[in-house]
Amino acid sequence: MNNRVEKIYKILDNSNLDAVALVPGSNFKYITGGNFHLMERPTTLIITKKRELIAILPSLEVDSFNKLGLSANVISWHDKNGYNDAFKEASEIIGDIKIIGVEGQRIRFFETEAFKENFSKITLLNFHKEISSIRLNKDKEEVDYLSKAINISEVSLENTLNYIKIGMSELEVKQFLIQQLYQNGAEGISFDPIVLSAANSALPHGHSSENNKLKKGDAILFDFGGTYQGFNADITRTFFLEEINEIQKNVYNNVLEANLIGIKNSIIPKTMHEIDDSTTNVLENGGFKEFIVHKTGHGLGLDVHEDPYIVRGNHSSLEEGMIITIEPGLYLPGKFGIRIEDDVLITDNSPNVLTNFSKEIRIIKND
Repeated sequence: MNNRVEKIYKILDNSNLDAVALVPGSNFKYITGGNFHLMERPTTLIITKKRELIAILPSLEVDSFNKLGLSANVISWHDKNGYNDAFKEASEIIGDIKIIGVEGQRIRFFETEAFKENFSKITLLNFHKEISSIRLNKDKEEVDYLSKAINISEVSLENTLNYIKIGMSELEVKQFLIQQLYQNGAEGISFDPIVLSAANSALPHGHSSENNKLKKGDAILFDFGGTYQGFNADITRTFFLEEINEIQKNVYNNVLEANLIGIKNSIIPKTMHEIDDSTTNVLENGGFKEFIVHKTGHGLGLDVHEDPYIVRGNHSSLEEGMIITIEPGLYLPGKFGIRIEDDVLITDNSPNVLTNFSKEIRIIKND
């Protein structure tokens, strides 16, 4: 993990920060290799510009942390005494520092108060984007882990499609999909799977219903993924039960064209703006402009949604090793929604599409 800590040192060397403080989450896991929970007990890793690592840990996490083999000064605290003295001890070890960079989207109010109360004249700055940038460019091992998660997910999807029958509820199908993910080797699920049919599929982040039964002619949208070694697959495919009508076919083909254009443009040195603009242009010119409700995609890795975000106005450029999603969609309220999502590795040549599940129109038959 030393090379990963070096990435934090580089941020410190190129900023006005005296230290960075991490709480459990993807950045903490990336740096330490440990998977700790963000809970009511503060667990904090402080990395200073002087190359010091100080871990403030509840006593029940000390043994797990020590197994990671990090050269860190561990300050433990017990429930009966509280954590305040641990933060005070950390401040005495570190000495006079003024500015700490924190993960603004992760750290909680009570943790920031603990810093302010025990570090004299301290300023906390939101450095979430800069800290998370250490995970932008995936190495071969990380790509392999994500590829494994995708493979598990795609096998599970195929098995689920073979299970579907008219009259089943969305919830029944979703529960079967989750079972398949675990049976096929997933260590967890990337997020609560989305399995939506008919008008429900027009809700981009709708919830599966026990009352919504599958009917002939329904569009059925799956957005899901399994995890492997902490890395999250994120796949969306849309299918049709028994038959497809002309408007469903037209919308599907428009979304598919946009998906393919988005992938084609996922090459260095294109910007996130250029990818989203080219993808969204296909949807805007396809006769369904009013049914566009979201951007083209996002980064993928230890978090399901992470930098970079594929949206108009983001003029940062693609870099080798990034993994992004390309997921255009169209949603016709009260009727149906179509989304097609692939996970794409950015290389120095053409984009490497890690998802392999067919995107041809598929009609599920109840034979």
